[in-house]
Amino acid sequence: RTWMDRNLGATRVATSITDATAFGDLYQWGRRADGHQCRNSTTTSILSSTDQPAHGNFVTINSGKFDWRNPQNDNLWQGVNGINNPCPSGYRVPTEAELNAERVNWSSQNSAGAISSPLKWPMSTYRKSDGTIETGSFYWSSTIQNTASKELYFSNGFASMDWIFRSSGASVRCIKEFPKTIGSIQNLDCASSNSSGTLTHGQAAIGVVSSVPYTGGNGEMHIGQTVASTGVTGLWATLAAGTFSNGAGTLAYTINGTPASSGTASFILDIGGQTCILLRAVGLSYPSGTINCSGTPTEVLEVVNPATGKTWMDRNLGAIRAATISTDTAAYGDLYQWGRRADGHQCRNSAITPILSGTDKPAHGNFITINSGDWRSPQNANLWQGVNGVNNPCPTGYRLPTEVEFNAERLNWSSNNAAGAFSSPLKLSLAGYRFSDGAIYGKGSEAFYWTSTISSNQSRFLLFGTGSSVLTYYRVYGLTVRCIKD
Repeated sequence: RTWMDRNLGATRVATSITDATAFGDLYQWGRRADGHQCRNSTTTSILSSTDQPAHGNFVTINSGKFDWRNPQNDNLWQGVNGINNPCPSGYRVPTEAELNAERVNWSSQNSAGAISSPLKWPMSTYRKSDGTIETGSFYWSSTIQNTASKELYFSNGFASMDWIFRSSGASVRCIKEFPKTIGSIQNLDCASSNSSGTLTHGQAAIGVVSSVPYTGGNGEMHIGQTVASTGVTGLWATLAAGTFSNGAGTLAYTINGTPASSGTASFILDIGGQTCILLRAVGLSYPSGTINCSGTPTEVLEVVNPATGKTWMDRNLGAIRAATISTDTAAYGDLYQWGRRADGHQCRNSAITPILSGTDKPAHGNFITINSGDWRSPQNANLWQGVNGVNNPCPTGYRLPTEVEFNAERLNWSSNNAAGAFSSPLKLSLAGYRFSDGAIYGKGSEAFYWTSTISSNQSRFLLFGTGSSVLTYYRVYGLTVRCIKD
């Protein structure tokens, strides 16, 4: 719901529970803003027989009298067209249910919860029937209860909905009126939504929007909605209040929050009398400092080989998509020197340097060229060992496969060559390799995929082309990486 951000008569939004400039005025229930609500208004003991007294005095009463008006009138503050509605155009005094809906969503049922809520309610005091101002927090509703009216009360200790006599002076916070005619649509099509931005596990959503098309709009207003995600939690989709088109249109849901995991986030949309489920994929996060050669992180989609029971990424690191043929250049991906992180050296057009690194993480993204051996001196065999490997380039929960794991895949191919590699669930492509001098060879004819397994001062890799096998290669070479789920 939409409210005024301050009490009627307040100078500003409350900055604290006791911010006197945010207290505002104190109204007798049902009276207009005729001056009686001013905290220093004079008093009179003469009850009013009309809805609008000809003065601005606060009407005091003796014990046993409940209202400033005699006889009482229950309809003075009912809705935007209430006789004495003191709120600005389009606003009104809230009902008991509306006030209570705010209260139950406070972080704590007391004054601390009130001030920390979006409406920032201060403890604005109240005016007794005798005209004196006392400590307390009373906020009028438009709801009546016999000869009294309902109000929201809170203190440092608790908060509740209660009632007080209409002769008392209490605060007023105005709520925006619902549209008179509720908008409706005939069909809401989540499956055809147009989405922008990406969602990544552990990273705050920025610029993520899903535009959901609809048909059969009646041209009337809607109040928008906010929907929390299920499946992958930690997200919410927000639609601002607006107006449906006459006929077809789209609803732009902005997605905010931080995904608690990877997978699929589901949002159950319910607007204009129609429902549908909006699905958004949430990718895994890559190590801090990862450089993406294509400009965007490699999408994480899973593929499972039923024969081995292992789950893999469906594409090479750096690939734009899963391979459609063995020679699909968009599926080749990057070429890593064994044990290096994604610092940019893996990009096929990265610059080269002949200077070996004395650290696990070179301060540059150049491909290190040498005649043979390793890009690092002295060598470190533990850079790609498991998900917690120092330079593991795979997304969260993934790692380099071992020799045993890659060989198990190879042994289940339909043929022991590139055709068998592509027809397997992993659809491995002929991505080529980068030689120790920085030149790239074998694109479209050979493939070299690193494993995490070491062999003396070298590392093991999967080779295929006209045949296939698992062999040993110097770590300075740039080979393809396909990540396996841990």
